Amino acid sequence: MYWPTFKTVFRYILICHVLFLLIPSQVDAAIVRERHEYEKTGHVFWEIPTDEKIVALTFDDGPDRTNTPLILDVLKKYGAKATFFVVGKNVKENADVVQRTIMEGHELGNHTYTHTYNESINQATLTTEMNKTDMLLLELFAIKPTFFRPVGGYYNDLIIETAIEAKHDVFLWSWHQDTRDWANRNKKQLSAQVLNNIRPGDVILFHDGGGDRTPTIEAIKEIIPALQDEGYSFLTLSEMVDRHKFSSKQNTTPGFSLAPLPFMK
Repeated sequence: MYWPTFKTVFRYILICHVLFLLIPSQVDAAIVRERHEYEKTGHVFWEIPTDEKIVALTFDDGPDRTNTPLILDVLKKYGAKATFFVVGKNVKENADVVQRTIMEGHELGNHTYTHTYNESINQATLTTEMNKTDMLLLELFAIKPTFFRPVGGYYNDLIIETAIEAKHDVFLWSWHQDTRDWANRNKKQLSAQVLNNIRPGDVILFHDGGGDRTPTIEAIKEIIPALQDEGYSFLTLSEMVDRHKFSSKQNTTPGFSLAPLPFMK
Protein backbone atom coordinates (compact mmCIF):
# COMPACT_ATOMS: atom_id res chain seq x y z
CA MET A 1 0.00 0.00 0.00
CA TYR A 2 1.29 3.46 -0.94
CA TRP A 3 1.27 6.15 1.75
CA PRO A 4 1.93 9.71 0.51
CA THR A 5 4.76 11.60 2.13
CA PHE A 6 4.16 14.74 4.19
CA LYS A 7 5.65 16.81 1.36
CA THR A 8 3.15 15.35 -1.15
CA VAL A 9 0.18 16.02 1.12
CA PHE A 10 1.36 19.57 1.81
CA ARG A 11 1.82 20.24 -1.91
CA TYR A 12 -1.71 18.95 -2.64
CA ILE A 13 -3.23 21.20 0.05
CA LEU A 14 -1.29 24.20 -1.26
CA ILE A 15 -2.47 23.63 -4.84
CA CYS A 16 -6.11 23.32 -3.70
CA HIS A 17 -5.80 26.53 -1.71
CA VAL A 18 -4.37 28.44 -4.68
CA LEU A 19 -7.11 27.14 -6.99
CA PHE A 20 -9.77 28.16 -4.48
CA LEU A 21 -8.40 31.71 -4.41
CA LEU A 22 -8.39 31.88 -8.20
CA ILE A 23 -12.04 30.83 -8.60
CA PRO A 24 -14.41 33.84 -8.69
CA SER A 25 -16.46 33.86 -5.53
CA GLN A 26 -20.23 34.31 -5.60
CA VAL A 27 -20.04 35.09 -1.90
CA ASP A 28 -17.96 38.20 -2.58
CA ALA A 29 -20.41 39.30 -5.26
CA ALA A 30 -23.37 38.76 -2.92
CA ILE A 31 -22.27 41.22 -0.25
CA VAL A 32 -25.24 42.90 1.41
CA ARG A 33 -24.53 46.45 2.56
CA GLU A 34 -26.39 48.84 4.79
CA ARG A 35 -29.35 50.44 3.08
CA HIS A 36 -27.89 53.95 3.23
CA GLU A 37 -24.80 52.80 1.28
CA TYR A 38 -26.97 51.81 -1.66
CA GLU A 39 -29.13 54.93 -1.40
CA LYS A 40 -26.06 57.17 -1.62
CA THR A 41 -25.33 55.84 -5.12
CA GLY A 42 -28.41 57.59 -6.48
CA HIS A 43 -29.47 54.32 -8.16
CA VAL A 44 -31.32 52.55 -5.33
CA PHE A 45 -34.48 53.77 -3.64
CA TRP A 46 -36.90 52.66 -0.95
CA GLU A 47 -38.87 55.91 -0.75
CA ILE A 48 -38.38 59.59 -1.47
CA PRO A 49 -37.24 61.97 1.28
CA THR A 50 -39.68 64.86 1.09
CA ASP A 51 -42.10 66.94 3.13
CA GLU A 52 -44.42 67.22 0.14
CA LYS A 53 -47.57 65.12 0.40
CA ILE A 54 -46.82 62.75 -2.45
CA VAL A 55 -46.89 58.94 -2.37
CA ALA A 56 -46.61 56.07 -4.86
CA LEU A 57 -48.80 53.02 -5.22
CA THR A 58 -46.91 50.07 -6.70
CA PHE A 59 -48.30 46.73 -7.83
CA ASP A 60 -46.13 43.63 -8.38
CA ASP A 61 -46.40 40.31 -10.23
CA GLY A 62 -48.92 41.24 -12.92
CA PRO A 63 -50.38 41.90 -15.27
CA ASP A 64 -53.36 39.74 -14.36
CA ARG A 65 -56.36 39.26 -16.63
CA THR A 66 -58.86 39.89 -13.80
CA ASN A 67 -57.13 41.91 -11.08
CA THR A 68 -55.24 44.51 -13.09
CA PRO A 69 -58.23 45.94 -15.01
CA LEU A 70 -60.20 46.28 -11.76
CA ILE A 71 -57.29 48.13 -10.17
CA LEU A 72 -57.05 50.37 -13.23
CA ASP A 73 -60.76 51.16 -12.88
CA VAL A 74 -60.21 52.38 -9.31
CA LEU A 75 -57.17 54.45 -10.24
CA LYS A 76 -59.05 56.05 -13.13
CA LYS A 77 -62.03 56.89 -10.91
CA TYR A 78 -59.85 58.84 -8.47
CA GLY A 79 -57.31 60.25 -10.94
CA ALA A 80 -54.44 58.43 -9.24
CA LYS A 81 -51.27 57.21 -10.98
CA ALA A 82 -49.36 54.05 -10.08
CA THR A 83 -46.36 51.95 -11.09
CA PHE A 84 -46.79 48.32 -12.11
CA PHE A 85 -43.75 46.01 -11.78
CA VAL A 86 -44.57 43.48 -14.45
CA VAL A 87 -43.42 39.88 -14.94
CA GLY A 88 -42.42 39.24 -18.53
CA LYS A 89 -44.26 35.97 -19.06
CA ASN A 90 -47.47 37.62 -17.79
CA VAL A 91 -46.98 40.55 -20.17
CA LYS A 92 -46.85 38.14 -23.09
CA GLU A 93 -50.19 36.62 -22.06
CA ASN A 94 -51.92 39.94 -21.25
CA ALA A 95 -50.54 42.47 -23.71
CA ASP A 96 -53.89 44.27 -24.02
CA VAL A 97 -53.98 44.87 -20.25
CA VAL A 98 -50.48 46.35 -20.40
CA GLN A 99 -51.50 48.56 -23.31
CA ARG A 100 -54.37 49.96 -21.26
CA THR A 101 -52.03 50.52 -18.30
CA ILE A 102 -49.72 52.60 -20.48
CA MET A 103 -52.51 54.52 -22.20
CA GLU A 104 -53.97 55.58 -18.83
CA GLY A 105 -50.68 57.16 -17.76
CA HIS A 106 -49.23 54.59 -15.41
CA GLU A 107 -45.61 53.45 -15.29
CA LEU A 108 -44.15 50.00 -15.93
CA GLY A 109 -41.25 48.50 -13.99
CA ASN A 110 -39.24 45.34 -14.63
CA HIS A 111 -39.88 42.46 -12.18
CA THR A 112 -37.98 39.71 -14.07
CA TYR A 113 -39.42 37.34 -16.67
CA THR A 114 -40.39 34.27 -14.63
CA HIS A 115 -40.58 35.66 -11.05
CA THR A 116 -38.20 33.08 -9.60
CA TYR A 117 -37.43 33.46 -5.88
CA ASN A 118 -33.69 33.06 -5.52
CA GLU A 119 -31.68 35.19 -3.12
CA SER A 120 -28.50 33.62 -4.51
CA ILE A 121 -29.32 34.14 -8.18
CA ASN A 122 -26.23 34.43 -10.36
CA GLN A 123 -25.49 37.37 -12.62
CA ALA A 124 -26.02 35.53 -15.91
CA THR A 125 -29.47 34.28 -14.91
CA LEU A 126 -30.59 37.64 -13.55
CA THR A 127 -29.34 39.46 -16.64
CA THR A 128 -31.33 37.07 -18.85
CA GLU A 129 -34.45 37.56 -16.72
CA MET A 130 -34.24 41.34 -16.95
CA ASN A 131 -33.27 41.46 -20.61
CA LYS A 132 -36.10 39.18 -21.74
CA THR A 133 -38.66 41.45 -20.10
CA ASP A 134 -36.97 44.60 -21.41
CA MET A 135 -36.88 43.22 -24.96
CA LEU A 136 -40.52 42.13 -24.81
CA LEU A 137 -41.69 45.55 -23.61
CA LEU A 138 -39.60 47.25 -26.30
CA GLU A 139 -40.99 44.96 -28.98
CA LEU A 140 -44.64 45.31 -27.95
CA PHE A 141 -44.81 48.88 -26.62
CA ALA A 142 -41.52 50.64 -27.49
CA ILE A 143 -40.88 51.13 -23.75
CA LYS A 144 -37.92 50.23 -21.58
CA PRO A 145 -38.64 50.56 -17.85
CA THR A 146 -36.53 52.89 -15.76
CA PHE A 147 -36.82 50.80 -12.62
CA PHE A 148 -36.18 47.19 -11.64
CA ARG A 149 -37.64 45.58 -8.51
CA PRO A 150 -35.99 42.32 -7.42
CA VAL A 151 -38.28 39.41 -6.62
CA GLY A 152 -38.99 39.13 -2.91
CA GLY A 153 -37.19 42.41 -2.31
CA TYR A 154 -33.86 40.55 -2.19
CA TYR A 155 -30.89 42.82 -2.77
CA ASN A 156 -27.10 42.59 -2.58
CA ASP A 157 -24.13 43.92 -4.55
CA LEU A 158 -24.62 41.39 -7.35
CA ILE A 159 -28.31 42.19 -7.84
CA ILE A 160 -27.75 45.95 -7.67
CA GLU A 161 -24.74 45.82 -10.00
CA THR A 162 -26.57 43.67 -12.53
CA ALA A 163 -29.54 46.01 -12.60
CA ILE A 164 -27.36 49.10 -13.04
CA GLU A 165 -25.40 47.42 -15.85
CA ALA A 166 -28.76 46.76 -17.55
CA LYS A 167 -29.47 50.52 -17.30
CA HIS A 168 -32.03 50.19 -14.51
CA ASP A 169 -32.30 51.90 -11.17
CA VAL A 170 -33.58 49.71 -8.34
CA PHE A 171 -36.77 50.67 -6.50
CA LEU A 172 -37.94 48.65 -3.52
CA TRP A 173 -40.61 50.01 -1.16
CA SER A 174 -41.06 51.69 2.21
CA TRP A 175 -40.57 48.99 4.83
CA HIS A 176 -43.52 50.28 6.85
CA GLN A 177 -45.73 50.12 3.74
CA ASP A 178 -45.35 46.43 2.91
CA THR A 179 -49.05 45.53 2.96
CA ARG A 180 -48.39 41.78 2.73
CA ASP A 181 -51.58 41.48 0.70
CA TRP A 182 -50.37 38.05 -0.45
CA ALA A 183 -50.90 36.71 3.11
CA ASN A 184 -54.72 36.57 2.98
CA ARG A 185 -55.15 39.87 4.81
CA ASN A 186 -58.57 41.49 4.59
CA LYS A 187 -59.55 44.95 3.38
CA LYS A 188 -59.60 46.39 6.89
CA GLN A 189 -56.07 45.16 7.67
CA LEU A 190 -54.68 46.43 4.36
CA SER A 191 -56.27 49.86 4.71
CA ALA A 192 -55.07 50.22 8.30
CA GLN A 193 -51.52 49.24 7.30
CA VAL A 194 -51.33 52.09 4.82
CA LEU A 195 -53.40 54.81 6.47
CA ASN A 196 -51.97 54.41 9.97
CA ASN A 197 -48.37 54.57 8.77
CA ILE A 198 -48.49 57.06 5.92
CA ARG A 199 -45.64 59.56 5.49
CA PRO A 200 -44.79 61.93 2.61
CA GLY A 201 -42.67 60.15 -0.01
CA ASP A 202 -43.91 56.65 0.88
CA VAL A 203 -43.80 53.84 -1.67
CA ILE A 204 -46.65 51.41 -0.97
CA LEU A 205 -46.40 47.75 -1.98
CA PHE A 206 -49.42 45.86 -3.29
CA HIS A 207 -49.80 42.99 -5.76
CA ASP A 208 -52.02 42.63 -8.81
CA GLY A 209 -50.75 39.14 -9.68
CA GLY A 210 -50.42 35.88 -7.80
CA GLY A 211 -54.02 35.11 -6.86
CA ASP A 212 -57.31 36.69 -5.86
CA ARG A 213 -56.65 40.35 -5.04
CA THR A 214 -60.21 41.33 -4.10
CA PRO A 215 -59.10 42.63 -0.66
CA THR A 216 -56.42 44.75 -2.35
CA ILE A 217 -58.92 46.21 -4.81
CA GLU A 218 -61.40 46.98 -2.05
CA ALA A 219 -58.66 48.49 0.14
CA ILE A 220 -57.43 50.96 -2.49
CA LYS A 221 -61.03 52.14 -2.95
CA GLU A 222 -60.77 53.33 0.65
CA ILE A 223 -57.11 54.35 0.78
CA ILE A 224 -56.97 56.63 -2.26
CA PRO A 225 -59.85 58.99 -1.42
CA ALA A 226 -58.91 59.02 2.28
CA LEU A 227 -55.37 60.19 1.51
CA GLN A 228 -56.56 62.61 -1.15
CA ASP A 229 -58.77 64.18 1.51
CA GLU A 230 -55.60 64.67 3.58
CA GLY A 231 -53.93 66.45 0.67
CA TYR A 232 -51.89 63.58 -0.78
CA SER A 233 -51.25 63.07 -4.50
CA PHE A 234 -50.51 59.69 -6.10
CA LEU A 235 -47.58 59.79 -8.53
CA THR A 236 -45.60 57.28 -10.55
CA LEU A 237 -42.14 56.44 -9.25
CA SER A 238 -40.47 58.42 -12.03
CA GLU A 239 -42.59 61.45 -11.16
CA MET A 240 -41.59 61.06 -7.50
CA VAL A 241 -37.89 60.83 -8.33
CA ASP A 242 -38.04 63.76 -10.77
CA ARG A 243 -39.80 65.89 -8.16
CA HIS A 244 -37.09 64.99 -5.64
CA LYS A 245 -34.25 65.70 -8.07
CA PHE A 246 -35.67 69.14 -8.85
CA SER A 247 -36.05 69.88 -5.15
CA SER A 248 -32.51 68.67 -4.45
CA LYS A 249 -31.05 70.92 -7.15
CA GLN A 250 -32.69 73.87 -5.46
CA ASN A 251 -30.93 72.95 -2.21
CA THR A 252 -27.61 71.50 -3.39
CA THR A 253 -24.56 71.84 -1.17
CA PRO A 254 -21.49 72.84 -3.26
CA GLY A 255 -19.04 69.97 -3.62
CA PHE A 256 -21.59 67.25 -2.75
CA SER A 257 -21.50 64.12 -4.88
CA LEU A 258 -23.08 60.68 -4.75
CA ALA A 259 -20.94 57.86 -3.39
CA PRO A 260 -20.21 54.97 -5.78
CA LEU A 261 -20.02 51.41 -4.49
CA PRO A 262 -16.80 49.47 -5.18
CA PHE A 263 -18.22 47.75 -8.28
CA MET A 264 -19.20 51.17 -9.72
CA LYS A 265 -15.67 52.60 -9.64
